[in-house]
Amino acid sequence: MQGGGAVIVDKSKLTFIVDALMFLLLMAIVGIGLLIKYVLVTGKERWATYGGNVDLYLLGMDRHGWGTVHFVIGLIFLGLLVFHIVLHWKAILGLYRRLIGSRKMRVLVAALFAIICAFLVIFPFVVNPAAREIGRGEGRDEARRGYVEEIEANGYPEASVEVRGYMTLLGVAEEYGVPVEYLKESLGIPQGAPSEQQLGWLQKKYGFRMSDVKRIIDEYHKSH
Repeated sequence: MQGGGAVIVDKSKLTFIVDALMFLLLMAIVGIGLLIKYVLVTGKERWATYGGNVDLYLLGMDRHGWGTVHFVIGLIFLGLLVFHIVLHWKAILGLYRRLIGSRKMRVLVAALFAIICAFLVIFPFVVNPAAREIGRGEGRDEARRGYVEEIEANGYPEASVEVRGYMTLLGVAEEYGVPVEYLKESLGIPQGAPSEQQLGWLQKKYGFRMSDVKRIIDEYHKSH
């Protein structure tokens, strides 16, 4: 009896550990999914948010790297789920027999369930996605058009202006419709300075802040 009791206790502990691990993995799957969806965004959304097709990394991995982590965690979760089913196989069979009395119906439902599960795993390898050619820079242009339409409808609120150090002075001027000469004069940059120079380099040399660039853009559109 003591030996049997020990087995039951061990199985209960094992079940608890497996359930806890499955819950942690499930939370990781959800969290990484949200990370990929809303933080490590696609190229089109990067253009809209950062003003360029920048690479976004977290812990040295981009969205594709985190996608791989997401997939691996999903496989581990599936393995633990299978182990959990094996661990309670007798109880599951007993419950299934009580739930469906007819043996033929049990076989039919089990076969249908197995077919659906197999299809959900196999279908990515047999489907043919629709292919559509896009022109060079089409995604970027679409993001810019959406941004311009929003600006035309709502004006140029300062909070909507995104200015980054990797952006060039000319790029900012074209992005927000401000003459580059006006930006140079307002920021104290000589007119002869190269317009293709990055803002980060110009900031260090001429001592302005990125918030100054945003303010100048906002003031320009309020007065024109």
